[in-house]
Amino acid sequence: MDSGYVPVPDGALYFERTGHGPPIVFVHAGVADLTMWESQVGEFARDHTVVCFDSRGFGRSRTEAVEFSPVDDLRAVLDHLDLRQAVVVGCSRGGQQSLDFTLEEPGRVAGLVWVCGGVSGSSHEGPAEQTAVFDRIEALWRAKDWDALVDLETHVWADGPLQPEGRVPRAVREHVRRMIYAIETRNEPEPTALPLARPAADRLHEITCPALVVIGAHDTSGTRASADLLTGGVTGVERVDFPDAAHLPNLEHPERFNAAVRDFLTRHGL
Repeated sequence: MDSGYVPVPDGALYFERTGHGPPIVFVHAGVADLTMWESQVGEFARDHTVVCFDSRGFGRSRTEAVEFSPVDDLRAVLDHLDLRQAVVVGCSRGGQQSLDFTLEEPGRVAGLVWVCGGVSGSSHEGPAEQTAVFDRIEALWRAKDWDALVDLETHVWADGPLQPEGRVPRAVREHVRRMIYAIETRNEPEPTALPLARPAADRLHEITCPALVVIGAHDTSGTRASADLLTGGVTGVERVDFPDAAHLPNLEHPERFNAAVRDFLTRHGL
């Protein structure tokens, strides 16, 4: 494995690269860092070059309080590592950014795996019970009650917002909590991600590479609506539903997740 930093305007992105073969770039969730992909790295590095990196404001990456383009940052990672084209796997916030990158740089993406992400330019109004949970998160953030905030966020993103507390195994919960706590207590300027000039919601028909949608049944209603939007809008898209997972199916069910992605890659020669 090699690691280092990718220089970007007003910052540097920490990356790790391992394995040999066709490249796969993993883009982490907004409640995580590159360690969320630990169970995927070993599996896919057997026959692929696997790249994980910490986005601005996460993990070991560094940034100033600037506006930035996530598309430009992802392009910088590929350019720095001399990757002309790669399969891009993104979860949550990383899923939306991977989708945006696919639309802006179609020649650089051999295949897209969208995991419990968003679709830029789309909107969804969730049920009142779910909205109340996110209102509580906002109140705890304003109060800077970090422990209560992290506990609630861990419940939302690991268990699912309307699921019983402690639905997921302890090891998964502890991993998610560590990542969220590091994000919420990070002492660094906060950058602002710039939206696409032409968001993805009206451009899904432009996607021509093989695409896979992965969604958990216990995820938020907005994320599930985004999965439906992609399923209906991307020609030839494939979909895998996890009836027993929430927002991070690769952490909850790594073997099943890896098998689904492996099958997708094999069938498309990626």
